[in-house]
Amino acid sequence: MGACHRGVLVPIHRALSRAIALGSLATFSIVFSAGTSLAEESAPPPAQTVTIGVDHADPANQQPEKGRLFEYTDFFSRNVSIHSGDTIDFQVAPGGFHVITLAKSEDVARSVYPVGYTDRDDSKGPNGAQKIVNGPGQFAITGGSVHGGGTIVTDPTAPPPCGMAALGQAPCTFSGPKDIEVSPLAGFGPTGPAQQDVKYTVTAKEGTYTYFCSIHPGMRGTLTVVGSDEEASTQAEIDAASAKQFARDQKAALAAEADANQVRYSGDEPGSRTYQVLMGVAAANNHVAIDEIFPTEPLNLVAGDKVAYKWVDPHNVHSVVFPAPPPGQNDVVPPMVFDCGTTFSATPSPSCTESGEDWENRGGIFDPGNAPSRTALQTPTTFLDSGVLVGTGYNVQPTIQKWSVKVNDATAAGTYTYHCSVHDFMQGQFKVTG
Repeated sequence: MGACHRGVLVPIHRALSRAIALGSLATFSIVFSAGTSLAEESAPPPAQTVTIGVDHADPANQQPEKGRLFEYTDFFSRNVSIHSGDTIDFQVAPGGFHVITLAKSEDVARSVYPVGYTDRDDSKGPNGAQKIVNGPGQFAITGGSVHGGGTIVTDPTAPPPCGMAALGQAPCTFSGPKDIEVSPLAGFGPTGPAQQDVKYTVTAKEGTYTYFCSIHPGMRGTLTVVGSDEEASTQAEIDAASAKQFARDQKAALAAEADANQVRYSGDEPGSRTYQVLMGVAAANNHVAIDEIFPTEPLNLVAGDKVAYKWVDPHNVHSVVFPAPPPGQNDVVPPMVFDCGTTFSATPSPSCTESGEDWENRGGIFDPGNAPSRTALQTPTTFLDSGVLVGTGYNVQPTIQKWSVKVNDATAAGTYTYHCSVHDFMQGQFKVTG
């Protein structure tokens, strides 16, 4: 999810970074010997490892210090053919954050282990939307299946159970049609953003499977296990396809960014205008999430004006929080909290678990905000929170994709700063004058 990205899974993100910092990089070598006998010539091909990129480095367009970041919600490449027994190295770009899932069917996997779902047992939250629960699909799962179950690691201090090359762990295993495996993967090392790898040995029989990112709908690839007498993908083929794919993604993202960065409003005169502000946009058929607030030009408001924030990126989550905290300071309310019924906790607490809703305390819920849409601004230091809102691609309807604030005669003049608590480098501001 890009450098400085706090992500949906902030605690797990940090835990992975700590675990990697404590681990030691391991070097693995596999030595194959080639024989010349007729029996050996008919033997299955030796096991190999191929690397699939997750996200992509793009320093020219990943500038969190300037409030903009192209997050390549894409696999490089989106197709790979292997033999049973081969290993896939999913290699995340520095600063990226994704949750890799292997399954026969993405629809089935998302149904059994949803990344999030609306809490229909409770009334709407303070922001006017129903609370959204962080589902099990955001956490490490080993031994999962189309019938559920498996080991789900929700402890934010625990390392993943397998696959992390930086921790010297053995590869995870994906065994076939009934298996569902999930691995969060954060591109951070001991000193900051760094390439990281999670490996899967595929023992599945011949057939077509899928790999996808559970936290970015639309980010997916096709895994084909071919017979021993068929050709598998070579790393050279994967790399060539990836280079073309990245060039297309980048070109589309630059065009989408330019189009979004326009001042747009309805109404004619100051005091009657409603300005549109986009919390990020998507590009390249949802293969790039542009984490940026548009327009970048500061707005000037007077009493009677409104600012309408829109969540138009279907495969990302954002929030609007006033005021933006000073550099190095955390938000008053983190992006993920734990449900205590009528109150919330910043950390899991068994004492606040609602009856019959244990998962909301284990996995938490998205910050539900503190104010409904169309709330009037008071002062530049008054805390105002839209809550974390999600794009339509997560299929957790009903929810909301817009939230607004207004200026009235009681609104104090001054500069109002705000940011996204999920991607804390996304910042915006406007001025209110008399």
